[in-house]
Amino acid sequence: MKILSLVLMSVSVALSAWIVLPAPTRMLLPFGVAMPELAPWLVVFNLVVIALVAAFYGMAALFMLVPLAASLVPLTQVSGVLRDMEEQHLWGADTPATIIRDTFHAGGISELAPEKLPLGILFYRPKSNGPRPILVDIYGGAWQRGSPADDQTFHRYLASVGYAVFAIDYRHAPEFKYPAQLEDVRAALAFIAGHASEYNADAKRIAICGHSSGAQLAMLAAYTSDAPRIRAVISYYGPTNLAGGYADPPTPDPLRVRGVLENYLGGSPAQIADRYRAASPLKYADRQQPPTLLIQGQRDHIVKPNFADELQRNLISSGNRAYVLQLPWSEHAFDAIFFGLGNQIAVRCIERFLSEALQE
Repeated sequence: MKILSLVLMSVSVALSAWIVLPAPTRMLLPFGVAMPELAPWLVVFNLVVIALVAAFYGMAALFMLVPLAASLVPLTQVSGVLRDMEEQHLWGADTPATIIRDTFHAGGISELAPEKLPLGILFYRPKSNGPRPILVDIYGGAWQRGSPADDQTFHRYLASVGYAVFAIDYRHAPEFKYPAQLEDVRAALAFIAGHASEYNADAKRIAICGHSSGAQLAMLAAYTSDAPRIRAVISYYGPTNLAGGYADPPTPDPLRVRGVLENYLGGSPAQIADRYRAASPLKYADRQQPPTLLIQGQRDHIVKPNFADELQRNLISSGNRAYVLQLPWSEHAFDAIFFGLGNQIAVRCIERFLSEALQE
């Protein structure tokens, strides 16, 4: 047991460190993403380790207060996040008291198998009587990888609470450059709007959501006039100012952001400035746009959080409704841990946001 306690102590220190340290490489990024989201479970693990170390090594257990303190950091920040969303009027004063205690229900989610539709679309049919409001979701992956089968727990959950969920596909860079991806999104939206009645869905109540590169496509589709009218848009840590992201990459930069942008757009801002502007949701913030929810981790080392703030300011100054959910402990792609701390809050925000934006 003495050896086991030493091993567990090393594991505790190694895991807790990722709550405060950024991942320098893509290979290590999953640790930086997962550990803050699993903080409540990590706190329990650290307490168990402290008890074991104290039993065999006495006062040496005081050293373990450091990883325990690190694992407590996200929990101390939750109330500030909830207070900020209350101040933005996304929910009422009663919500913060219940949001963390009431985790997502699991019943019925796994039963919702997707149906394959044309254009590579996966459809999750809600159990509720319709016609149901539509949520179109677009996966991330640096415009280079991924599929509509990503984020299935997210899709099943929203279908379980009454949304007709369509997960759509698009062509990938570097083989296909922008605007091929946006053209595919628009084609999918046109198909969904034209066939909504076949799926017991309401074409007059469409919201679009995206993750990372998919969020950039979702915002462009929502903000440009040649797409079906979209009532609400949700961005999970999406790029909003592509030239700005190129000029000001994160540090560390595990995905090599400039290379990703060049593969997507076909060059640098110095070479194709007009394309960078056209592909930036920020360009369209000076006109009337649907309500927007921007979900952003403040520890994001792929898309820096200041760009979400910039887009919100510009949307609000143009008379639009825009909310930013800033999660101080969260990295890029934090919602990969669907039941994690950050995504519990994010999905509650999404539910409240959609119920308001998609009212009949």
